[in-house]
Amino acid sequence: MVMVPEPLDHRLFDCVQVNLAELADRLHGEGTHLALGRVLRFWPRPGADGIPTVEPLVDSQVAESAGLLGLRVTRRARIASADELEPGPGCYVVADAYHLPWVPYHRKQHLEHSFLVEPAGDGVTVVDGYHNDTQWGAARPGRWTLDHAELAEALPGGALTFAIVAGDRPAGRAPLVELADAHAYVATYADHPDRVRALQGLTLQTWLLTRSRRLHAAAMGLDTEAVHAHLAEWDALAKQVYLASRRVTAGRDEPRSVFGRLADCLAADHTAFEGTAGTTTESTVDTIGVPPEVRESVAAVIRTVLGTGPAEGDHALGDIPGFSSFRMMEIVERIESDLGVEFAAEDLVPEKLTHVDGLCRAVLDAGGTR
Repeated sequence: MVMVPEPLDHRLFDCVQVNLAELADRLHGEGTHLALGRVLRFWPRPGADGIPTVEPLVDSQVAESAGLLGLRVTRRARIASADELEPGPGCYVVADAYHLPWVPYHRKQHLEHSFLVEPAGDGVTVVDGYHNDTQWGAARPGRWTLDHAELAEALPGGALTFAIVAGDRPAGRAPLVELADAHAYVATYADHPDRVRALQGLTLQTWLLTRSRRLHAAAMGLDTEAVHAHLAEWDALAKQVYLASRRVTAGRDEPRSVFGRLADCLAADHTAFEGTAGTTTESTVDTIGVPPEVRESVAAVIRTVLGTGPAEGDHALGDIPGFSSFRMMEIVERIESDLGVEFAAEDLVPEKLTHVDGLCRAVLDAGGTR
């Protein structure tokens, strides 16, 4: 079968994968990046604080990804400073995002982040394909020119570097699915005594799991209603976990339903990607009996947060420019503050919070009248 080249969708990859995908398309041609998605895995390993994680170690992730993409690592080095860096067409770097000025994590959060470094006159050009929305702003693919002083500031503690060249082009995309039992994984997050740490960790976990499943579906050409529904459920779960994490961090109750939903999503992986079972998501929104004054109050908050609001008769928020899970949380907190209510933990589900009437129903359930 002849594979039709497909442009790289940066939204499918995590911050370690994405720039290996960039290199693969450069070296082997457009569409090569999808070879990375043929593996679908749920294989947790022990993480910090006794919490399991599906996030692989960088070295093992780079090695496996390079093999899948037809890349070959010719050198790996831990450098102590930017002076030891050797920019070039295959210079792949992993460093602390806290120090990288082009990502929203700059001075906000420590995490490992990849990028490519090319020579550019007296400085370097950084190429980073990462695409994500964060609570501190948006990360988008781009190129940035740094002089020597700026590069030194970006790598104060050094970095892990790889020299990567083309290997044999990937021959095909035979799927490899490895799904471990999820019971202990879910139970650990549900029962961990540090609820803030557990929900913050689970936010990253569901984000990684959601992206990997979208990548696998794209790589395998799984374009069925069942798969779309399953991926939508993963998206909704990731948003709900983020909302739960924000609430727990603020000292509020958490919706315990997220753990049953997580178990269901992991169980459904076994069938959804084989096309043997359908998945449906019913709306939890009750659009009947919402007083106009409540709807107007909710719409006013939406306009304040997003700069624009829903048009008359509109219900879903997803099409409003600027809306995201982070803005969703701002809308919830602003509604609670302005209307003097507190949403029930079990109402913190995207099916309600991404829908005008769902927000109105949550206000009414919390005792709001305007």
